[in-house]
Amino acid sequence: MSTDDLPAPSDHLLRTLAAVPVSSQILDLGCGRGRHTEPLLRLGFPVHACDPRPAAVEATRARVGELIGADSAETSVQVTPLDAIDYPDATFDWVVADRAETYVDDEADLQVLFAESRRLLKPGGWLYVTLPTGADEDADPDGPAFSLGTVERLRTEADLAEAGEPSEVETGSAPRLRAIYRRVEPHTPA
Repeated sequence: MSTDDLPAPSDHLLRTLAAVPVSSQILDLGCGRGRHTEPLLRLGFPVHACDPRPAAVEATRARVGELIGADSAETSVQVTPLDAIDYPDATFDWVVADRAETYVDDEADLQVLFAESRRLLKPGGWLYVTLPTGADEDADPDGPAFSLGTVERLRTEADLAEAGEPSEVETGSAPRLRAIYRRVEPHTPA
């Protein structure tokens, strides 16, 4: 599949970020082939991206290289497993984990994703996440599926605040859970 065959970026994500200052640091966690990395760069955001799959990272680097230069693409788009993300604490204003199953196969992985997102977010920073959802009997046997209750329990354990009620959305053939969470500290402005 060429980069021309990529699904369109999420309208919901782009509308959400339209109200965000363009200076906001964004991490595209599980960037795939750059579905969101490129449009976010085109909007002027400083974006870093990572994915555990080398082929996906190479595709993203090729896609954004003309925008930011090959050297910048090489340093800002990295092959990184979830447990080895080496950005300093409190680096990003937003972590975008659209199609988080790139990193998440089970509850333990989701727990790590939430904890790492919280670590990487500045106080007051936001996590945008989508996950496959459904009851166990409806789960795709080839992939993970998470219930709202599981996601909410793990989100609470990670000390992330709910920015709004998570919603189930239809995207193609399978329902997905879409949520926005926030890293809130005692001194975080409302």
